[in-house]
Amino acid sequence: MTTLSTRAQAVLAAYIDPHSGQDLVSAGSLRGIGVDADRVVVDIVLPYPAKSWQPVLAAELQALLEADPEIAKATVNVSSRVFAHRVQNELTPLPNVKNIIAVASGKGGVGKSTTAANLALALQAEGARVGILDADIYGPSQPQMMGVAGKPDSKDGKTIEPKVAHGVQLMSIGFLIEADTAMIWRGPMVSQALQQLLNDTRWADLDYLVIDLPPGTGDIQ
Repeated sequence: MTTLSTRAQAVLAAYIDPHSGQDLVSAGSLRGIGVDADRVVVDIVLPYPAKSWQPVLAAELQALLEADPEIAKATVNVSSRVFAHRVQNELTPLPNVKNIIAVASGKGGVGKSTTAANLALALQAEGARVGILDADIYGPSQPQMMGVAGKPDSKDGKTIEPKVAHGVQLMSIGFLIEADTAMIWRGPMVSQALQQLLNDTRWADLDYLVIDLPPGTGDIQ
């Protein structure tokens, strides 16, 4: 005779997460099953931000579990936790940043910066902690797109605090130079400026840092 916990796990193992393509058990999303007489409590932790999907998934799983004749009542708790992906061996992870998403294009004017901003806002809306690094040294556009201006603060005189707009942390060379200032940096100067923006910004526990790269295949890439 199978236990109620085993029956519940079988139901969850048969459910394929449409976003990952894996069942909840083999994907490691099932974190616990509690049993009290003919009632079960299931804890699911998704490895991606899914604020809008969580209540839908909870309702679907509850219906599937309660369709089992042995389960009188099912309570399903769904949450999300973003994990850091492993970096290449020769690279050092960026402090307080779990994952980096680079948005690049070989040609300008194709909507790359718009894509980066919308991607960051969409991830934030789903519950992730997100930042944008505007890496286009020659034509920073994220301050205008996100509606932010002004010089960033520095609490210790060594690092700089990111600006925050719409719940997204933001850093750009556009905050550090005067508007319409022509940038004539080349080669190592450009790379050093980007490294300083990346490493000297006090990112606050980001799940994702979206980097808006300049067009082309130049020094920054």
